[in-house]
Amino acid sequence: MAVQLRWPLDRFFKGEWIVPYADSNQADIYYEVMGEGEPLILIMGLGGNLDWWGSGFRKRLAQRRQVIACDNRAAGRTKSEKMDFSMEDMAEDVIALMDHLQCADADVFGMSMGGMIAQEMALRHPERVRRLILGCTSCGGKEQIRPTEAASRLLTMRPSNLEEAIMHQLQLLFPPDYIAKNQVLLKALSAVLGRQPMTHKDFMRQYQAIERWQGTFQRLPSLSQPTLILHGEEDILLPVGNSTILADRLPNAKRMIYPGCGHGFVVQMTAQVFQALEDFLII
Repeated sequence: MAVQLRWPLDRFFKGEWIVPYADSNQADIYYEVMGEGEPLILIMGLGGNLDWWGSGFRKRLAQRRQVIACDNRAAGRTKSEKMDFSMEDMAEDVIALMDHLQCADADVFGMSMGGMIAQEMALRHPERVRRLILGCTSCGGKEQIRPTEAASRLLTMRPSNLEEAIMHQLQLLFPPDYIAKNQVLLKALSAVLGRQPMTHKDFMRQYQAIERWQGTFQRLPSLSQPTLILHGEEDILLPVGNSTILADRLPNAKRMIYPGCGHGFVVQMTAQVFQALEDFLII
């Protein structure tokens, strides 16, 4: 599959590196492509960008697949002129990226808010999504299980600096005992979380898009795609009960729960997650 690059002239004339962007409804969607083969699209969650997947994670998947990852609206290198955007807008952003890359259909892996975006993609454009992987996400709307009180405080608290913002993220991602026992790993992870940091204003733009979203609960039974649901048992951001709701509503779903893991279960259980992905995607 040929990858077409869009070269923004303002960046070119400033002498900056030429990087790939795709046009989508008042936004330039930044993306990266690794590997060859059947396409697999990765969609990150609230406040994150494609760096949060980790280059090692993407490279391993790219050994047998073409891996496409992007920065969502207002995150990382993707900017949005549209101030009050929606979950539907972000779903259409990924479809626009697929059009840009001449990608007729793909398997889609969405984490957290990315899983919400992936659900909207599959519901709005079922012919474009072959298989669906939903990591630590929910159906949204009034039927979802909302974050715990502690997680809600961390989400809406305005950090005073980048270090505090990263600490909030780590507390949302991992159980306290894991943080205490894995300081070296988390120091390296903090460096990734600190790349292309998001402003509090842009973070709240994404957060408000989630809050305004009516969710997918009523529509989920119409999805026929094979779906893999992955969730950490100790998730405080989107509690594990959300995975049960999704599994009960999706007619062709398999659910896997990771004991002792939080929202960041992919970091805590990397080998097991890879095995689940490989078995599901047959890569």
